[in-house]
Amino acid sequence: MPKLWFSNENSEYQLEAEEKASATYSTLRTGILSLTPGDQKCRLYCSGPRCRFCVVAPGQPNIQAIDGLYSTWITPDILAMARLQEEHFVKLGIVDKFKENEIQSVINLQESGEHSFCGSGNLSSGFSYDPENLMRSGIYHYNFPLPDFQACTSNRLLDIVKVVDFALSHGKIAVHCHAGHGRTGMVIAAWMMYALGMSPSQAVDTVRSRRAKAVQSKEQVETLHNFRLLIRNNGGMIVPKQKLSLISEYVAYNQKFISKPESRLYGKIPKIVYTAMRISLQKMYSSVNFEIENDFQMTIRCGPPLPENRSLDEQLLDTQLNDEGHEKTHFWYLDQVKKGLSISTINRQLENEDFRDILRLLDLFFHSTFHQLTHKEEIFAVLQNWDQSEKDWSPTFWFLLKCIREMPRPLHLALSRLVAKWFLRSEMDLAPRIKQILSSSSSSASSSNE
Repeated sequence: MPKLWFSNENSEYQLEAEEKASATYSTLRTGILSLTPGDQKCRLYCSGPRCRFCVVAPGQPNIQAIDGLYSTWITPDILAMARLQEEHFVKLGIVDKFKENEIQSVINLQESGEHSFCGSGNLSSGFSYDPENLMRSGIYHYNFPLPDFQACTSNRLLDIVKVVDFALSHGKIAVHCHAGHGRTGMVIAAWMMYALGMSPSQAVDTVRSRRAKAVQSKEQVETLHNFRLLIRNNGGMIVPKQKLSLISEYVAYNQKFISKPESRLYGKIPKIVYTAMRISLQKMYSSVNFEIENDFQMTIRCGPPLPENRSLDEQLLDTQLNDEGHEKTHFWYLDQVKKGLSISTINRQLENEDFRDILRLLDLFFHSTFHQLTHKEEIFAVLQNWDQSEKDWSPTFWFLLKCIREMPRPLHLALSRLVAKWFLRSEMDLAPRIKQILSSSSSSASSSNE
């Protein structure tokens, strides 16, 4: 069973044997290939103009997802392929084929000038094709040069994977290096680890089940192992290993695992808080729309309530969310981590969970991540004057109140108590005040949503 850490444990997460992947090339073979000059590599190992990856005879569907191109669909949205040739544009009509297959982006992992003797050679662009021919046709082209058969740093791989994830949010993608095996397989496997929560062995096995020679060298495999450690030990988890004093410290803690568009959306609010509130609301109403102008200006529009949430029991909810302790949620969280839960997978992984479990997770997050965030006098002064001045905790506090205000009234008691404990570690005076604010400000929202 994989080793799992929890908050306030100082030991670093270490990979278990079953999580590790293996290379298809021996260390000796990889070393020989790495030491062979590029032009000699083409002549000795790739057959130069007769390269079996650059030049393939059409009519072999098992290795040509797109006829005439050595290519394989790894997922319904990710095509692994050999590098394009100029004749693919002239004779094959590759742009039209990409559009027929709804491919919106090409991820190029080659270094400029590499494999210059393979296939029809390279153009003045430094590659075997002109990326401008793709971009002029509305297909995005991203180049992240990685050395052939070698690796890159975990942070570099994370930068690439975030772009892959962004490109996938706009449509299908094609990824290539030279043959579409080593570097291509490594990047696709890393995306599966980042976005789907797979271990290195699971990700590599999944890629190889579709493209048998993928992820070739020991260096590429070790990069994936280090990438797993980066996610687990350096900001990729929902609950950090040590408690923090400020919400801004937490936002910075997992910032590098959040894309720039996401970062602009969340602002100074932790992603887990935004996501938990959004998904919880979506489980209560037929539709939910967030309109966020800045950290303090936000409108939430909810459709009619779902039938299963029209008869919620206030006291039962209060007991379920406040009186059951953290131990059960702790083990639930560890089980979710085992299944791949991280800061980059929470949107996918929480969508199928009950809203009570999501809110319990949020409770565990605040309890395990932060020391007391503010003090009684400060928070009551803010509530008294509806002060929205810049305090480290205030954007998250007001965001929570605005979201809770839109939730069914039977949840207000339980969530008032939780918010009081999240920010003050005590609910004695604050919880009734929060519930009073929610009750007085939710009348119009309730009449339109219930």
